[in-house]
Amino acid sequence: MEKILVVSSNKIASEALVNFLRDSFRCTPKLVESAYQAKTVFDADPSVELAVINSPLMDESGFELAEYIIDNTTANCIFMIKEEQTEKIAGLAEKTGIIIVGKPFSRTLLYQLVKTLDIAVNRSLKLYEENRRLEEKINEIQAVDKAKFMLMQYKGMTEEEAHAYLEQYAMNKRKKKSIAALAVIDKLSEQYL
Repeated sequence: MEKILVVSSNKIASEALVNFLRDSFRCTPKLVESAYQAKTVFDADPSVELAVINSPLMDESGFELAEYIIDNTTANCIFMIKEEQTEKIAGLAEKTGIIIVGKPFSRTLLYQLVKTLDIAVNRSLKLYEENRRLEEKINEIQAVDKAKFMLMQYKGMTEEEAHAYLEQYAMNKRKKKSIAALAVIDKLSEQYL
């Protein structure tokens, strides 16, 4: 995990968190002191992967910011709050997807949480990329099929002839078959539709 935002109004805690994250995960966390500054960071860089909020903040409790992050960004959020207050917000935090850590906490706990999130984010990214690749493949197949259908309908070709025509057209134009299919669709649409 490379893009981490630490939001803390407490200078000592801020320094400790930033040093811990930098040393443990070989990243350079960005540090801000208020919810307003954190929102500005998210507006400027929506690729932040994790926000660690040490409550309370100078301009709010910090929970509102955590909700904002979960609702408006793709970042995960760890919300640090005094142990005795965790029960009050645990239900709401669980529903929204905010991870709550009661203070004081051990470095081991924080390390395990961030590492678990890192693993989950990496798995999600792999699944997202695979899904995107499959959607692209489906779109390519649909374009080729539509082009073949239009060639059969408007040019009176058989499916084999339409297939061979598309392959030859793609080879002549030095383009992928799906790109060539889109060009054929455009040509036939101009002529017949």
